[in-house]
Amino acid sequence: MNSSLLGEFYFGISEKKIYICFFERGKNYFKSSVHFEIPENLNNNLNFKILLALLKENIRKLEKNLGFFLNNGNISIQSRSYQKILFSFKNIFDERKLDKEVITNLIQNGVNQFNSKEKNLSIVHIIINKYFIDDKLYKFFPNNIKFKKIILEFELICLDKSLLKKIRNLFDECKIKINKIVSYEYAKQFLNDVKDDTMCISASKVVSGVNKSEIYLEEKLSKKTGIFYKIFDIFD
Repeated sequence: MNSSLLGEFYFGISEKKIYICFFERGKNYFKSSVHFEIPENLNNNLNFKILLALLKENIRKLEKNLGFFLNNGNISIQSRSYQKILFSFKNIFDERKLDKEVITNLIQNGVNQFNSKEKNLSIVHIIINKYFIDDKLYKFFPNNIKFKKIILEFELICLDKSLLKKIRNLFDECKIKINKIVSYEYAKQFLNDVKDDTMCISASKVVSGVNKSEIYLEEKLSKKTGIFYKIFDIFD
């Protein structure tokens, strides 16, 4: 049976440990988990083969416990490279309806500016903080209004690019598709005093859409632009 029909796998990764948890569909706690120590630390590039062997061994252990295979999952990363970068973009139009295209273009400007200047960090979350529309403040996207001036304030949550590359390579070698990468430093604010040693409980909340102001990104290749971002959910 396809494991995605039964639930979701989460990997909690810190500098010293990796946890693997399985959440049954519709439940906010994990049914089964395994974990192991990382030799040296996650940033040591010399331990890739050892780390890969340990990851495969523990994946097999959890698969045996559950009785089905692990093909994809979400990853929560605890890292000192965590950074939060604030952007604010303004645009003035002839009167028009506020729609997805307006917000997408403003965020794309921020992402393009970030990518052109930043070589060491990658974006893992985008959160819209405020909409100033014709000098009126909105905390959430206001549907079906007409406007002339907009100022959009949003945050880019980032992690070290080389760290993410190493983690992606590990999971590629394990033939596991990564659905979403979550920053634990960002996600833990949604725990509400729940203990989360695995870093997976908070990640499941984020992936489930606990923050209605977060924009979810879908990367695709484009011959003209390289990578573009498709924004959804908050506009539904």
